Amino acid sequence: MADLMIDFASLERARRDLVEVEGLLRGPCRGMSELPADVAGHDDLRSRLRDFGDEWDFGIGRLAQFSGAAADALSSIQKTFTELDDELAAAFDQ
Repeated sequence: MADLMIDFASLERARRDLVEVEGLLRGPCRGMSELPADVAGHDDLRSRLRDFGDEWDFGIGRLAQFSGAAADALSSIQKTFTELDDELAAAFDQ
């Protein structure tokens, strides 16, 4: 039978990194959504700038959302394994 080892410090670092990635991605989303397409004098260029901003906002927003969800999942994994470890330790102490 194999031992299951969880490196909680690595798990926590990965979770923190994902939270940081989420924050880093949210900034460009705000910047692109606030970009005034009206500064372009040509109608076609204005339309393309709006489309680009919308697509950028959607795509990067989804990456930020997935990063946040992955960080939440890692928190849940850590909590579950910690609880299981505590239960197993208590069972052996009886």
